[in-house]
Amino acid sequence: MIRTNRIFPNNQAQDQKIAGIFENINKDFLNLLKNDLLKPKPLLVCSGGTSSRCAAEGHWTLDLRGNYQKVEFNKATQEITIEAGVNMQQLLEKALTFNRSFPIGLSGKTGIGYILTGGISPLSRKYGLAIDNILELSGVWGNGEHFRLLKPNNDTNTQDKLKWKGLCGAAPFLAIVTSIRLKTYKLKPIYAWETSLSPSQLAEIILMAENWSNSASLYWVWGNKIKVYGVYELDNLEDFDNYKRLINEIPKSNDFISYKVDNISEIGNLLSSNIINKPFDTQHSEVVGLLGPKLNNRIDLMIRHIEKAIKVRPSEYSYISCQQLGGATIKKGIDLSSFIHRDSIWKPWITGSWNSADIQGRESSIKWIEESWEGLKSFFPGIHLAQLHPHLNWHSKEIKTAFKMWLPELKELKSNYDPKGILPPL
Repeated sequence: MIRTNRIFPNNQAQDQKIAGIFENINKDFLNLLKNDLLKPKPLLVCSGGTSSRCAAEGHWTLDLRGNYQKVEFNKATQEITIEAGVNMQQLLEKALTFNRSFPIGLSGKTGIGYILTGGISPLSRKYGLAIDNILELSGVWGNGEHFRLLKPNNDTNTQDKLKWKGLCGAAPFLAIVTSIRLKTYKLKPIYAWETSLSPSQLAEIILMAENWSNSASLYWVWGNKIKVYGVYELDNLEDFDNYKRLINEIPKSNDFISYKVDNISEIGNLLSSNIINKPFDTQHSEVVGLLGPKLNNRIDLMIRHIEKAIKVRPSEYSYISCQQLGGATIKKGIDLSSFIHRDSIWKPWITGSWNSADIQGRESSIKWIEESWEGLKSFFPGIHLAQLHPHLNWHSKEIKTAFKMWLPELKELKSNYDPKGILPPL
């Protein structure tokens, strides 16, 4: 079925004059892929609709949200299988029914693109990236051929290992994933806190967080003010004393609050709703995500760079945020994914925003993102491709930075499985 009406959560995608929408991967659709009849390229894929590139001017979108909604939990293995139209909130709700959890990110609205591009959660320090928890992948390569892959083991052949590595972290360039089987975890108590801090206090808590246990993680957003959040998952009731000790040690302001939540979804909803007071009906935005190791004695210098960037941002709705990695994200999946920056402890992202009708505002915001990126790259030299930007002039730069020495092999995979460039370019 082809249609032109659509509703995407991302305003920039929603406002595009698209060619149309496919809703099924059927014989007719596969014929378009195999015979290179889909123009213009690339095809854009929507699973959650939160990305600015789930739709674009004059392009076709494959919208998986309507017909790929199956979600099943296996009681025997405690694994969950989702189709590509299931968002992270739906995944978690199914797992919670069986007293299980999964490390979703800061928003439950995202689709499987969250998982396939890496998947960084407030719980990642304990359970690894979302891609580290994939057990099986099914879908269609860019050449129109179907695939089903199991997580590699010692008996897996080299080519299947390479395909798995490509799909876990770079799937949007190679294939349309239609189903994923995932590991889940026992549901445990979660506590959270939030407060406003000064730049010097932010520097202090970043240094502290670099030495926290894997049960704790930090997140902050710097816009009109600096808002800082912490998440702590308890392994047992005795662990609450460790949480109280952490709370007593951290810097805080008069607006400090601490609370218990039932699951990670509640944390994500609180964080995402409090990030910025933006008039979502008029604003467009772009985001670039960086990655970097421990900051140690360079924290104060990094803070000064961000302070300088915030002072010259062209819109009050532009901001810089940062999420903590480390722990299990360093140890898991080193040779099994395209997320190569396993030494990363921090993922800051730079969000530039502008009024949808303001062309000059867009140019100023894009320039601000690039200049802020340039100022921070010595601290955060890696890139996390949670968002794709083939329409922007920094696309080639971010691709090279995201994949580095792995890029030639990734390009070879693309030449084999998406030879006509149906999907976004590398």
